[in-house]
Amino acid sequence: MAQSQTSATPTTADNQHQQGASLTSRVAYAFGNVGQSAFYNALSTYFIVYVTSSLFSGIDKALATKLIGVITGLVVVIRIAEIFVDPLLGNIIDNTNTKWGRFKPWQLIGGTVSALLLVLVYTGLFGLVNVNTTLFIVLFVITFIVLDVFYSLRDISYWGMIPALSNDSHERSTYTALGSFGGSIGYNGLTIVVIPIVTFFSAMFTGKQVESQSGWTC
Repeated sequence: MAQSQTSATPTTADNQHQQGASLTSRVAYAFGNVGQSAFYNALSTYFIVYVTSSLFSGIDKALATKLIGVITGLVVVIRIAEIFVDPLLGNIIDNTNTKWGRFKPWQLIGGTVSALLLVLVYTGLFGLVNVNTTLFIVLFVITFIVLDVFYSLRDISYWGMIPALSNDSHERSTYTALGSFGGSIGYNGLTIVVIPIVTFFSAMFTGKQVESQSGWTC
């Protein structure tokens, strides 16, 4: 008696489903780097602008110059330290084993914590800079280091998930290109809007068309 056999050949519906899932995954991955790159721009380029133009505007100029030197020196040290720290963070991510996978927890935790700390930084630690500069600089250094670590965890896990998304080298290249494209939108988009927004809110609160602490906080 002949036995019926189930064909393993993918149907048209299966192919369409896979293509739809792949498209959704690609779009989601590209959008994932829009905010990440905007964040990086705020953490690098505009952070220095903020520190040198507005953060210490309410204190003595001589002291402000010293504090600016401390913070810019901190940034340089952190950038050098990242060469040694990032591989350790990558190892932590690789050894993560949760029901949400290796990468999702760090995307959520890293993104949330670093975003909250970035807001804190741009408030001058809620005005502490104008109350106690010694305490401010100590807490600022700690805050910035923690911020940078969680930003790195999010960034490393973002790019590190590409091999997990596909085994195909062409598909991986596509994800890399889309991530870079989304990053360009986020980075350049922030460049376009940040100064007009800061100036607008500065004028609203101070009546002057200059960058101020209130403008950066908003």
